[in-house]
Amino acid sequence: MLYQRIENALEICAAHISNLDPTNVKDKEIESFLVSGLIVLIVSEYEDHLESIFFKRADKCGDTHAANYIKKTLSQKFRSPDLSKINETLNRFDGSYKSSFMDNIENSPEHAAWDSLLKARHAVVHKKGSLNLTFRELKEKYPLTKQIIANVESVLEVTS
Repeated sequence: MLYQRIENALEICAAHISNLDPTNVKDKEIESFLVSGLIVLIVSEYEDHLESIFFKRADKCGDTHAANYIKKTLSQKFRSPDLSKINETLNRFDGSYKSSFMDNIENSPEHAAWDSLLKARHAVVHKKGSLNLTFRELKEKYPLTKQIIANVESVLEVTS
């Protein structure tokens, strides 16, 4: 199953968080640490998956040398995969890819969820801002963020 590591981690954290007292400051800190770890895990999985999606598209060209060039050029591109990086890469393949992608997600709940996830990642990893995402909010946003990846797959006509 795609994203099995994420799904397992969410389930385990949900079990732990359900035993916490939301009025206890120390329990809120524990939830925050769990959410921080989940955010890093989710974005890390997305980074790898986005790269693999573009690699699959490169392989479709049928030219091993061209595909290898594309893969080497894209390698590490999706560390902290904000939408501008996705758009830029789609545009480099073809402007119609970027347009189709943006038509489907621009100003959508999925777009807002993705931006929220990446902002939270920056807060955790780079200490830029504060983490303002609860476990409940993360669980609400996570399914929406998966739609961004599905949209990239659709635009590039590749499957996981």
